Amino acid sequence: MATMNKSIAISGPPFDLKLSYWDRTYPPTHSKRILCFALAENANKEQIVDQLHVALHHTVQRMPFLAGSVVPNSKEEGDRPWLRNISPDGHAYLDVMDLSDQISYNDLAKSNFDQKLFDADQLCSLPQVIYIQQEPVDVCRFSVNFIDGGVILVVQILHTVIDGHGVTECLNIFAENFRKAQEGQLGHPLETPKEVYISDRTALVSGGGRVGAIENHPAFTTSAFAHGNIKGVEHACRTFRIGRAALVDLKKAASPEFPRHSDDWISTGDGIAALIWRSILVARHRAGVLPADSDATIGEPVDRPGLLALPKPYFGNAFYIMRTDMPFGALTSPHAGLRTAASLLRADVKGVTADRIRDLVALMERIRLDSHTRLSFQEDLGTSAIVYTSHFKFNIYDMDFGPAFGDGRVKAFRHPERGTIVGAVIVMPMCPDGSCEFTITESVDTLKCLEADAVWTRYTGQKSPSEAAPVNSGTNGSSVARTNGATTTGSATKSQTEVTQHPPTILTSTIDSPHIGKIAIIELNRPKAMNAISRQLLHDLDLELNSITLRAHHSEIRALIIASTHDKVFSAGADLEARATITPDETRHFLTDLRRVFAKLAALPVPSIACVAGLALGGGLEVALCCHLRVFSAHAVVGLPETRLAIIPGAGGTYRLPRIVGYSHAVDMILTGRRVMAAEAAQMGLCNRLVPDFATGGKGGVTDYEAVRELTLATGVALSRDISAGGPIAVRAAVSALAVGDEDAENAAYDSVLKTRDRLEALQAFQAKVPPKYLGV
Repeated sequence: MATMNKSIAISGPPFDLKLSYWDRTYPPTHSKRILCFALAENANKEQIVDQLHVALHHTVQRMPFLAGSVVPNSKEEGDRPWLRNISPDGHAYLDVMDLSDQISYNDLAKSNFDQKLFDADQLCSLPQVIYIQQEPVDVCRFSVNFIDGGVILVVQILHTVIDGHGVTECLNIFAENFRKAQEGQLGHPLETPKEVYISDRTALVSGGGRVGAIENHPAFTTSAFAHGNIKGVEHACRTFRIGRAALVDLKKAASPEFPRHSDDWISTGDGIAALIWRSILVARHRAGVLPADSDATIGEPVDRPGLLALPKPYFGNAFYIMRTDMPFGALTSPHAGLRTAASLLRADVKGVTADRIRDLVALMERIRLDSHTRLSFQEDLGTSAIVYTSHFKFNIYDMDFGPAFGDGRVKAFRHPERGTIVGAVIVMPMCPDGSCEFTITESVDTLKCLEADAVWTRYTGQKSPSEAAPVNSGTNGSSVARTNGATTTGSATKSQTEVTQHPPTILTSTIDSPHIGKIAIIELNRPKAMNAISRQLLHDLDLELNSITLRAHHSEIRALIIASTHDKVFSAGADLEARATITPDETRHFLTDLRRVFAKLAALPVPSIACVAGLALGGGLEVALCCHLRVFSAHAVVGLPETRLAIIPGAGGTYRLPRIVGYSHAVDMILTGRRVMAAEAAQMGLCNRLVPDFATGGKGGVTDYEAVRELTLATGVALSRDISAGGPIAVRAAVSALAVGDEDAENAAYDSVLKTRDRLEALQAFQAKVPPKYLGV
């Protein structure tokens, strides 16, 4: 029925719409939504077209700006292509095509409405990615494409005028008008009111007298970059699906296992975003696009019209774009990456306030004639950044379009394969069965690596994670217990039979090490006492160190990490409350035990790493000094305050500290008893890794201390795995030689590795140009 192919122009009432500066600076790109419906075999297509015409006409009368066009800035504002205005000189359009001989609804349904089958050039009357031009750009075009057994309705509305939430509201209005047209409540003649529609969005979405500072908005920059440089990507867009059961598992995996308060809550959306962010960047790394030492970035629009107390419905742009950053290594950490990412995303969502939105608009208002406010990570979208947009809560599948479209319900929601940019992720509305579908636009190589990733397929495959790969998540609040394959206990050793009614003072777990063996993790667990070192904690630590030492000699344990379950405290040192109740003799006995256990820690035959995310004072810092390496967060604070308590460091501080930082720094710290911030500690060499502050949201932002702790631990884990990539016997030999520090010790250590199989394996692997596989023999 080629005669059906036509374009119907629809006029609206005159209007005087003043766009907000948020509207005006948004890139002129169309929101394109493809809605698929089943259609009866005997459907009267001519009648349906007429009813659609009536429905769109009445929708335009209610929203006259749909019949407008977006044009360049006014002459008074000069040549500033980033500013756009809306003109009433235009039309909305209903474009009609009959593609029955080219596309079959049954074929689409059998392919689960495969993204590749939706050709933007064929289905979309506005196929381009973005429009930077002098000619007017239509605000709205609806395309109805009849196919064999169905219909594809494509809604194209310019984001400059209506944001994503507004497009959904527009569709609700259109669906209601379409039903009324089918019922005969709306029809011809189609009249257009003469009354002028007037709206000033600058009065609703404004800076409210604020100055507006770019440093408050990490997702934005004012540096020069043309949106016209954005290019579409051909044949590199995929639709993925996470089933309802898998979403439950994903949310659980992304949530704190034992949340302490309501602020620990993680949404399903946070889990989805964290998984996609992590998996795309892993795929890019494997595709050779992203270096391992990069920082990872995600930008996400947060739609919060309620914060600004806007009238309902409000169709303009009223969202905020947040930017979240974390080290790539921490994002990909198998035990903490997903949870840390979700936690950071949740913290940033909470950080979006009305004041923050208005401050951004104030910035746009203030600099509008000088420069363009744009995304700060735009240039990084192909490497270290993604932009993530979620329509998950939009009620598309609940809309009723009436019996003209079969049962009236949308059967599939899609986006065209072309029409987005590399790094763009769009989460579609929740499916009727509770599952989640989303599109990812990436290079072909990245998509291949993504589809081969085990973590990705665990959630996007046929089975849910709980069905496909049971996870031992432990029985306590350990951060490490959240990793796949981690084994966790709440006491010093599995063989310990002593029963106590108190919570365990340490939490122990293991994760896989490169080649062979495990990496042991001990987390101090007296949060109410700030991890003060009690007799019980010392006893439990002693038993665990005995076990680790024994297993280390057989390469069962390759490294040890000591961390804390307390978000803000590693250890406050001595238990002063308990110390006040014991006699001097008991104090001497305790100190003897303390020194013995600390000496055992310092003499471990495998590398030890202290992960200090917060406060470490006195004996707490001395624990860290016993370790071979120290990882500090940017929020770490350390000190040896004993002289201020009329004593001196008594567990190795006076001789271990100067060995690490030198006499000058050590005498300063010990005699003054002052607290040292992380940055200064790093400068003096007290820590080997300083974790940047990725958990504080912008200027005046709130710090997510749990995320800080998990990032610090993730950095320690990455360091331990880097070390354990070496030969097991060689690493132990190096630890032994370093402990003594003379030529005889080095010679003896070298002799111990000469006849090992691992040494021969290394030589053979080098010649074959393949990675070695060490067995610890």
